Amino acid sequence: MTVAVEDTVMAEPRPCTRCSRVSLLWVVGRCADCVAEMGLQDDRAEYEAWKADVQAEYGRK
Repeated sequence: MTVAVEDTVMAEPRPCTRCSRVSLLWVVGRCADCVAEMGLQDDRAEYEAWKADVQAEYGRK
């Protein structure tokens, strides 16, 4: 499997910065599984930090 290294390439597998698994669905560095795991944790600090990263990257709509 080829892993994209350019941020401008769309729909290419990329490694998650949290778990290192390769995924097609990748939002601000994290795969969907990690986003779900962070959202379900009792300590929401990591999830809130990720949400702040998303807002910084894409803005608020």
